[in-house]
Amino acid sequence: MSGLITDRTPLVIAAEINTIRNQAGKILLTSAIEIGRRLKEAKDLLPHGEWGKWLKISVSYSQRTADKLMQLWEEYGTKLLASPDSDGNPNSPPVANLSYSQALILLGIPEEEREEFIAEHDVENMTRVELQQAVKDRDQAIQEKKDIQQDLKFNWQQRAIDAKHKSRK
Repeated sequence: MSGLITDRTPLVIAAEINTIRNQAGKILLTSAIEIGRRLKEAKDLLPHGEWGKWLKISVSYSQRTADKLMQLWEEYGTKLLASPDSDGNPNSPPVANLSYSQALILLGIPEEEREEFIAEHDVENMTRVELQQAVKDRDQAIQEKKDIQQDLKFNWQQRAIDAKHKSRK
């Protein structure tokens, strides 16, 4: 008897669907990065002022969509495309296991902080909404820290001014 599962249960089917969905997301990201690379190349070759017209006529992309695709290329291209065997490879970059939606959301995090964020969160298994919330929480925590630092700085400056005024009296 072979060890293959022959019973088709809802659990088995769900696992297959989720695997296919994850694979499709990675293929979509790789394709988007490749398109971004070619858009960047075309933009660099076109005369000034022709980019928008070329986008509309040649590839039917809006400026915004083209910008996002080129940004995906610039941010992830060399890392992702340099590691074709990303699945399960411990040496592959963290971005190799992202879906297209996850990669877009993570553009909101500076490049130098992105890999650490991916490592600290289970990004690969997060939904789009969960990831958006995690990025929002991160941004809010950073802003709160800045606000506290600003308040402390202001308090120290105010104390220095108060001390100066008291010494003059």
